[in-house]
Amino acid sequence: MKTAYLLISFLFVTTLGWSQLDPVLHITFDDCTGTDVVGPLDSNIVSPTVDCDCGVDLDAAYFDEEADSIFLDNGIKDLIGEDFTFSMYFWVDDSPEPYTLFSIQRFCSKDSSFQIRYLPAINELDVQISRNFGAGIFLTAPLNDNRCWHHVVFVKEGNDYSLTVDGIFIETDNVLEPVVMGEKHSVRLGSSPCLNTLETHARGRIDQIQIFDRPLSLDEIQQLDEQPDQIINQDTTIFAGSSVFIETGTVCSSNFNWIPATGLDDTSLIEPTATPDQSTMYELNIDHGSCTATDSLNIFVIDENDIDCEDLLLPNVFTPNGDKINDEFFISNSFIISDLDFFDIYDRWGAKLFSTQNKEEGWDGTFDNTIQAPSMYVYKIEYTCQDESYQKIGNFSLLK
Repeated sequence: MKTAYLLISFLFVTTLGWSQLDPVLHITFDDCTGTDVVGPLDSNIVSPTVDCDCGVDLDAAYFDEEADSIFLDNGIKDLIGEDFTFSMYFWVDDSPEPYTLFSIQRFCSKDSSFQIRYLPAINELDVQISRNFGAGIFLTAPLNDNRCWHHVVFVKEGNDYSLTVDGIFIETDNVLEPVVMGEKHSVRLGSSPCLNTLETHARGRIDQIQIFDRPLSLDEIQQLDEQPDQIINQDTTIFAGSSVFIETGTVCSSNFNWIPATGLDDTSLIEPTATPDQSTMYELNIDHGSCTATDSLNIFVIDENDIDCEDLLLPNVFTPNGDKINDEFFISNSFIISDLDFFDIYDRWGAKLFSTQNKEEGWDGTFDNTIQAPSMYVYKIEYTCQDESYQKIGNFSLLK
């Protein structure tokens, strides 16, 4: 079941002065060229045996044999010396042995290296950035069995390194001294110097490699997620007789089905319109042959006559810690609001920290891009429901 969360709107991001998501490197594999579409780092060497296949956006590089490899421009090493964010989409096929998706190495050693590996026996991603053997950052993340495409994001901020996979924050680790990539190390996709010794060749797809010259926040990382094979809509509530247009990310297969079909205008469409007469969970199954992706959407249906306009629902506590559980303070039954005059949040000294007229927007616990301290906060809301004006004032706690 999909966990509901609201992304910070572009307007709010702009208001806080955050910069837009402009990468300093963005390598795509349309026509298998491996082109940096934003920067000068185009000295990429793609093995002629690397195939093209359907990607997150147009084509992806497909690896399925030992000779498959891509050597990327060594200038990439200069982009990950200071604070940075590394983003990549990948699709892993099964294998009897581990294999590397991305590596910066010269020999099969942990000396000043960076590796992203897949461990098929336990379906986990292994990310390592090492100063030497036994010293460095070693992070692992289990992969969701219901997804084919995965999105890995690795962030360096100072001496802290963080891992996020499929929009879910995994963990942060710290290294006392900076790690400098070896001068003669190669930057590779789909292989490493450990090929045929500790691991096998890569099997699967890689697409959309991006590097940013700053650490991205979790909200920004979630904005990067193009959600291939996934339902983009979040769980929602509608009035009886209303409809919802279901949106999805890129889907590379025509072999899919919706369960149930009840209330859908056309189940042959990957993006149908739903008009359920009762609360329904719709499940989308996409069969790619070697992999099946599954996602779901809850649409709750209520009778407009059952609405209590004074019963505006907000939590007493929220925990903006990046785990996608109770990360935002928002109006959970915003569907009863026809017009929102304002939704304001203040600290205990009366300073306004957040304001919106978008009833679907919530507060992520930040002000000026800084997470606020655990404390009591106050909200004030004025809204219209069934042609009547209402006001609600209350308090809540921010916990970590």
